[in-house]
Amino acid sequence: MKSILRRVFFCAIISISWMSASGQRLAIKTNTLDWLIQSPNLSLEARLNRHLTIDLGIACNPIKRTIYSPKLSLRNFRIHPELRYWFNRPMARHFAGIALEAGSFDLRFNNRHLTGDGVAAGITYGYALVLSRHWNVEFSIGAGLAKVWGVDYRDPDKRPDTRNMNKWVPVPIGTGVTFSYIFK
Repeated sequence: MKSILRRVFFCAIISISWMSASGQRLAIKTNTLDWLIQSPNLSLEARLNRHLTIDLGIACNPIKRTIYSPKLSLRNFRIHPELRYWFNRPMARHFAGIALEAGSFDLRFNNRHLTGDGVAAGITYGYALVLSRHWNVEFSIGAGLAKVWGVDYRDPDKRPDTRNMNKWVPVPIGTGVTFSYIFK
């Protein structure tokens, strides 16, 4: 799974670099909601034409640490590509998008441990508020469906050797309050 994520991320970075080198508008962004769960993140968005942009984000929390309570800890790695249609012009006002997400996770809540991988797809809607010539703040919300697989167990000494979790779950995909710096 991680090798697939690396290949997808590498191809996306090459594509976005090529688009920015050919004179397209490019933005670098960070989602504050991911920072609230102590997951550093960075995203690049590139303009494809008058109404379309592609956004590629990565979030990673490689250190298993507690989040606001000793009973909750999270470690994760995610990539998030999204194709956006802007109703006005790219990186200003309303947009709708189709988002994908893939990653791995290690979550502990009370005595329950969930470790595994997942892929998700969904739709997003958002609004980019232009603050200045180079700065924006985006408000977005999305809904999707994720396929997750891995291990679900209660006792850390009795972790199963094989996967015992393989299910579909609804997820809030592409949701965030994101600050953007736009290169012109």
